[in-house]
Amino acid sequence: MPCLEITMPVSDHETKICLADRLTEAFAVATGYPSDIFGIAFHEYDSDASSGGKLWDGGDSRPYLHFLLYCPRLKRSVKQKLVKTLTATFAECVGREHWKPVIHLCEHPYDNVGVNGELLSDSYEECAKSKYYYELSDD
Repeated sequence: MPCLEITMPVSDHETKICLADRLTEAFAVATGYPSDIFGIAFHEYDSDASSGGKLWDGGDSRPYLHFLLYCPRLKRSVKQKLVKTLTATFAECVGREHWKPVIHLCEHPYDNVGVNGELLSDSYEECAKSKYYYELSDD
């Protein structure tokens, strides 16, 4: 199932609540997936990360921010909308417009995901019928 790993500076509980709620909603709206299948893991650091060759000191500079999104293959237009929406939502929740994460999309076929001890392609008939959520054209 789709999931997001977020690497960011340590933040308060309320910020993570906002991120969990709003990023899940943004993902569901952009992709059409139901929100209840989307998970988020927060990986936080104090100061042991750098951006632009400089160790982040907790000040106003942009810290190291990274999203790793695992999901089935998506149309390019959906990816564009998703990246734009996730970036804006993150900046709003943390209250810093210049905090824009690098986002890596790791798309996978259903044969590469195991849930409840089985491959998705073996567990769900709709996944078995299609290798990917979206089939790309031959060109």
